[in-house]
Amino acid sequence: MTECENPIADWGYWLTTWPPEPTVLTRANAADGYPRALTPLTQDLIVRFEDAGVRRFFERTLKVMEPDDAPLSYMWAMWGFIYINADQLAALGDVLPGSSKQSIYQQYMGLSPDPSCTAHRMSLAARFERARRAVPAIRGMIKAAKSAESRFAGQIQDIKAMRPQTPDPGERECLAWIMRLESVTTAAWESLMIGPGIASATFEVCEKIVALSVGRERSVDLNNRLHAALGGNESAEAGKVVRTLAALALQNPALTEALEAEAGWSEIRGIDELFELELGKALERFGFHTSPELELAQPTWRQDPGQLLRMVSKEVRKGPAADRRGAALKREAELELERSTKWFIRSITRRALSLSRKQMAIRENSKIPIVLIFDELRRVIEAAGPSLVARDVVRDVSDVVYLRYDEVKSILGGSTGPTLDEVERRRSEHQRCIKLEVPELIEAGAGAISRVSQQSIAARGLLPPAEIATSNTNLTGVGASSGVFTGTARIMDDPFDDFEPGDILVAKTVDPGWSIALASAGAIVLDIGGGLSHGAVVARELGIPCVVNVKAGTAIIADGTTITVDGANGIVSLDQRLQVVSDRV
Repeated sequence: MTECENPIADWGYWLTTWPPEPTVLTRANAADGYPRALTPLTQDLIVRFEDAGVRRFFERTLKVMEPDDAPLSYMWAMWGFIYINADQLAALGDVLPGSSKQSIYQQYMGLSPDPSCTAHRMSLAARFERARRAVPAIRGMIKAAKSAESRFAGQIQDIKAMRPQTPDPGERECLAWIMRLESVTTAAWESLMIGPGIASATFEVCEKIVALSVGRERSVDLNNRLHAALGGNESAEAGKVVRTLAALALQNPALTEALEAEAGWSEIRGIDELFELELGKALERFGFHTSPELELAQPTWRQDPGQLLRMVSKEVRKGPAADRRGAALKREAELELERSTKWFIRSITRRALSLSRKQMAIRENSKIPIVLIFDELRRVIEAAGPSLVARDVVRDVSDVVYLRYDEVKSILGGSTGPTLDEVERRRSEHQRCIKLEVPELIEAGAGAISRVSQQSIAARGLLPPAEIATSNTNLTGVGASSGVFTGTARIMDDPFDDFEPGDILVAKTVDPGWSIALASAGAIVLDIGGGLSHGAVVARELGIPCVVNVKAGTAIIADGTTITVDGANGIVSLDQRLQVVSDRV
């Protein structure tokens, strides 16, 4: 074992639970939302309610499974890090239309399919049965897609209406507030599943149809360009607001000077009435965002406007924003597709593209209801926290997140909670969790974890991760947004780490809270992610070259060096020699 694995294997963290049988767990589709270990209160909410939302989506909306078909949890927390049950999800490959176990494994394990692995040839009767079972799923997808926008809007309106009317709600009112939010939380998690679930299917189908016209080699990049600059994407719009505010600030020398000096909101307020008005609108619309968005200990832009202002100050230092390439990329791609498509499939291609494009904004916007619920829970903590401190339940309002979810409800109902020393112990253990470096893929069993072996990977129809050789000066991944860009690499763990607009942002993964940083990037390189991950979708919308799933970019690329990102071909070229590094699996 490496040094970083020892504390994971040897430390019996009190919130870690274990599958009863060996199970492959992955962070490939979880790390963007949960990049680090979660506090106990946040962890409880994720594991309990996200799992319920996933089940509701598969069982009620798609009707592809029964409750007994998934005996284990879909969501697992290992030392506070959220993992997804890849083995259980892979079983859906046999019932989801146009899918397979291998493709599900590929999506959730972030590995390439083994071309020598061919699926078992099904009998005609088996194929008919599979097609029959797919009909309800297709109907469910179509119905969910049609109602998605109104569903999200209705949930957002309902969530905001749940706030107490009194300006200073007491503990009992806060408990009632939590219970109102709880009543819609599972449905909000299902909304999040609806967005990427349907977008993934339509995006993949569109790519396959495009391949009929231009061939497989060109289809991936062309499909990416066809999905650029579509509009309606709230994550991208949150990024664009930085440019809008910077443009306003550049018209006022006093405001520009204050922002360049990184003055706080209290110092800037009153300098420019129009800027203050537009900032207020931005916080009203996007203020519930932050990164990581679903960690209750992390303040939102609403709570700390300085997060947004710091990004605006970077744009101000850069000067007037240059035009982005997204719209031009889309126009060029449309002409290319039109020239290449034969008349007899042109109508099908146009319909597939139209349907897929509609899902891109839904894919990102589907997260808004659940992110908003978490910000409402922050409001609950703000309201009830001082009372809990006065009762000696916690020493500080910031300690509330170290309570368990059921403890919070019980305490607000009048009961006592854990001792102050116990809460402090939990804080210390959480800090220890944050320092751990966990593998992307693990096999968890009875009280222990191990890295997934090459044999296990091969048995699932995938190729094991390749080793990066010393002679290699390129990293390869998935081309997510077209374009070639050369610039300075900045290795980032947080969207507010030090960088300048136009730098190439290199991160393990990102969530929508990174949007205000991504909008200023010259290019984006991510260790983890696929063509529909948050970073990929935002990059396409803004016309920023992006390569995802490079695996070891943050470990290999030296901060401050010059690199070139080729978003069409999924290649990151480095100007320094690489050390031998195996993919973290």
